[in-house]
Amino acid sequence: MHQALEQWQQETIEWEERDNRRFTLEYTAPVLSRLIGPPSAGGRVLSVGCGVGSDVEALVELGWDAHGVEPGYRSSAWDRRREPERFRSVDGRTLPFPDAAFDAVTSYGVIEHVGAIGDSVATHPDVWEQRVRFARELARVVRPGGAMVISTPNKLFPADFFHSPNRFGMRWHSPREPFSVSFAELRRLFLDEAGCRAIRHLSLDGAFVFRRSQQHLWGRILVPPARVAFRALGRLAMQPVARSPLNPFLIVAIAR
Repeated sequence: MHQALEQWQQETIEWEERDNRRFTLEYTAPVLSRLIGPPSAGGRVLSVGCGVGSDVEALVELGWDAHGVEPGYRSSAWDRRREPERFRSVDGRTLPFPDAAFDAVTSYGVIEHVGAIGDSVATHPDVWEQRVRFARELARVVRPGGAMVISTPNKLFPADFFHSPNRFGMRWHSPREPFSVSFAELRRLFLDEAGCRAIRHLSLDGAFVFRRSQQHLWGRILVPPARVAFRALGRLAMQPVARSPLNPFLIVAIAR
């Protein structure tokens, strides 16, 4: 069992090395340029849940002053990074940075794990309180006028393609389960609890390579229409749809 876990962790590290870098160059970098200005503006960016750190490295190469935090096993890959001093092994609920230290924070696929028990989808009784603490801490380290980019599977969509225990690559769940997060809950966490100014859904165009989905027949059938739908969801007129049960994944921009 221990050997199988180590093998799974190593495989995760290897595909994240590649996929996180691609995602950063093709998706995160253009989004940050729109939100806080291009790399030449010298913005500081914090990646909360940076994993293997290839996202931070890519942002630094482009010109941003980027840093990353990660509490899990993926930090073992940091010795492969050219500037390992940019990384800290800490939890997003307690960030070791002063107030308003960054122009932007990114946090992809992290918030649903805040308050979860280990790597499972079961949650602690105080899961909401833990997520309030997380949201307030992210907001604290972003300067006024800065931004956060947060992603998570949509709680309202009945299938979770990112935390599946079975060979079909999806996890069916109730919209009432406490593990997943909805747009309305993100609004409550970051606007009502953390005092941010505004939140809006971003386009999913270019956000996914569908690597896991295309291992299955249903995935190969659904990927082409999914790409078209994801491209459309970023349009202003489609915002209500993006927040609804019709959208499987949320990527939001939050104005500090």
